Amino acid sequence: MLFNSVVGHSKQLGIIRSLVESELYPATSLFCGPEGVGKRLIGRELLNYLTGSKLSVRELGVEKPPTIEEIRELSEWLFTKPTEGKGKGALIDNAELMRGEAANALLKTLEEPPNYAYIILISRNEQGVLPTIRSRCRVFRFGRLTDANVEFILKKLGVNYDKRVIKVSRGSPGTAIRLSEKTEILELLSDFVNLMKSRNKLKEITAFSSKFSNLSREDTLLFLDSLEALLSQKETILKWANKLESARNFLRFYGKPQSVIEWLLIEKLTSL
Repeated sequence: MLFNSVVGHSKQLGIIRSLVESELYPATSLFCGPEGVGKRLIGRELLNYLTGSKLSVRELGVEKPPTIEEIRELSEWLFTKPTEGKGKGALIDNAELMRGEAANALLKTLEEPPNYAYIILISRNEQGVLPTIRSRCRVFRFGRLTDANVEFILKKLGVNYDKRVIKVSRGSPGTAIRLSEKTEILELLSDFVNLMKSRNKLKEITAFSSKFSNLSREDTLLFLDSLEALLSQKETILKWANKLESARNFLRFYGKPQSVIEWLLIEKLTSL
């Protein structure tokens, strides 16, 4: 059965199965929801089923937002009739982070896709997707899983994990797996808590931020997401939310991790 191995999202998957069985699944769709809850896994399985062949499915944007060149190449490939399977499928991740020229190039394909093609966009921020693109897609919204679901998936995959991972992953198995592989992130969270308890917070900012000098942008983003999860358990999250989002944007546009963390802490600790 389609999605037999997927944990959670019963309502959304039920709707999708019904559309597939009725041969009414739309040519273009948008999967929205938090990072790491299974959107790409579901999209990949769905496209493999709809096209009848893994070789007839292409993925873009998994590592970084797709470029205009990649979108144009994908469009050319989609408009070439399939030589095997029932059709062709495209999975485009990080749809909300596409630059304007790439989004506009994609829009042309979405307006009149070939009748054998299926295009699924993946996004963690529905409102961040260009409205003209969003309006041409059937939107499916995926929520966070329960802590029990996350633990079940980790155990099923044989992942060794710290109990703290469950809480800061906020219902995202993907995040929980990454945190289990990046134990230094958990240590940085502990160091952050100690910093907040210190009487000399401002003097210790440089020492704390220097720990990010060798951390990648991706791992620093993981830290920020985990920090937001940690703070969301306290009322202080309201004081941090906007600055955390600004810090993420700085990182995405190539800010240095150490500088971004130092900026974040100075901004917040001088305003408390």
